[in-house]
Amino acid sequence: KILRDAAVKAGAPENCILWIEEPSITATRMVMNHPDVNLILATGGTGMVKAAYSSGKPALGVGAGNTPVIIDDPADIRMAVNSIIHSKTFDNGMICASEQSVIVDREVKDEFEKLMKEAGCYFLSEDETNKLRDTMFIKEKDGALNSAIVGQSPYKIAGEAGIEVPKDTKVLVLKENGVGIEHPFSKEKLSPVLAYYVVENSDEGIDLAEKLIEFGGLGHSAVIHSEDKDTILKFSETVKAGRIIVNSPSTHGAIGDIYNT
Repeated sequence: KILRDAAVKAGAPENCILWIEEPSITATRMVMNHPDVNLILATGGTGMVKAAYSSGKPALGVGAGNTPVIIDDPADIRMAVNSIIHSKTFDNGMICASEQSVIVDREVKDEFEKLMKEAGCYFLSEDETNKLRDTMFIKEKDGALNSAIVGQSPYKIAGEAGIEVPKDTKVLVLKENGVGIEHPFSKEKLSPVLAYYVVENSDEGIDLAEKLIEFGGLGHSAVIHSEDKDTILKFSETVKAGRIIVNSPSTHGAIGDIYNT
């Protein structure tokens, strides 16, 4: 409405921007199939994207991101940490291009953890991780993400799980050791919750990033923080993502304009 009002005030046609007051699958399908609609941009779940591609119209669609981020050795660790926090706290992690899992080389993990904690991130214990898992994912729905936590603050999410954290916590970080349905934190979380993996070298990190993308983010975004051009090139050639973001925050890097690396 704000955009429409501003456009009309600037001289645009009155109905240049329209919307559906009461969203429904039927109404969305009718709009997609209307003869006057020439192009569809669909963001959201797989169902929305499939509906757009099935409409017979030219369509651009994007689903889950599940964006992995590698912190390599060598890398500017402070810049990497600042970038992840800047990206992950924007809109409380709602942007589908925001980092979902951080993969850190063992050589730099101590510095990574130290800087993250200094910046206000909270690392969950194993017991706290289990509590959060039971809150964030619904067992009765095959481990689906609990929509009530999406876009909420770390303090509120932790509170729902019975975990005490400082009110100004930036990001909840938890150790993960696998990828797949039995490791729900390896999925897209759409919140300031970050899965944390430690790897022995860049090759192991790239392999893990590739698995995370294939598990739930094919064609979307992937990030690497590194000063090694060969590693960056191998990452870009291996991980099946539409956007490869280098030494930048993923949320803002994927949107473009602000960061263009």
